[in-house]
Amino acid sequence: IRRKLKAIADEVKKRAKDLGTELSSQGGIHHPHSYNAFRVREQRAYLCRSDKERKKLAAFFGEALGKDAETHYIQTVLEVSLDGQVVEAALRIHPQAWWDGENLRKKLAVPAAMTEWCTMLKALPPGFALRIHDWRKQYWANVATPSEMKELATSYTPGNHWLHLVRELPAEDAIAMELAAPEWVVTSLLALLPAYRFTLWVP
Repeated sequence: IRRKLKAIADEVKKRAKDLGTELSSQGGIHHPHSYNAFRVREQRAYLCRSDKERKKLAAFFGEALGKDAETHYIQTVLEVSLDGQVVEAALRIHPQAWWDGENLRKKLAVPAAMTEWCTMLKALPPGFALRIHDWRKQYWANVATPSEMKELATSYTPGNHWLHLVRELPAEDAIAMELAAPEWVVTSLLALLPAYRFTLWVP
């Protein structure tokens, strides 16, 4: 399964490059965290900033913070994960990737950028929702409003919280879809590219 997930991530990397976004793809996170009601995903693969971009980030922060900035997983990532219940395609901002979290919060304080963010969310395929950390409340992307996004930005604390933008596929549906399931993940993750680029902070 891990190889199949990595193959999905590699396919996303290839297509994203054709769309003008360089990514690095990785197999599972070495220190998995609980994402949803403390259910830890059993298997995962993910994509993050390219090696060149992470080195640039690390150089900006210097020795003290640079080690975090250059890791693969303390980043904003595009991730495919699965357990016995669901397959997830997600954009996740790691709590320690505060540079991206703060960048997103500051952008959402600007009316024009807030409008752009809401438009971006509404353009996503059906089923995407935003969620802070392991909280139950979800903000559905297809009906995103500035007032709801302002509430989310106020509640979200970079440095303390994960931020997730997730689309789920029940495991039984994924099995029934057979070969179409990997393509569902690939197209879901590619659809997140505009939100991914919007979130990233560039020194």
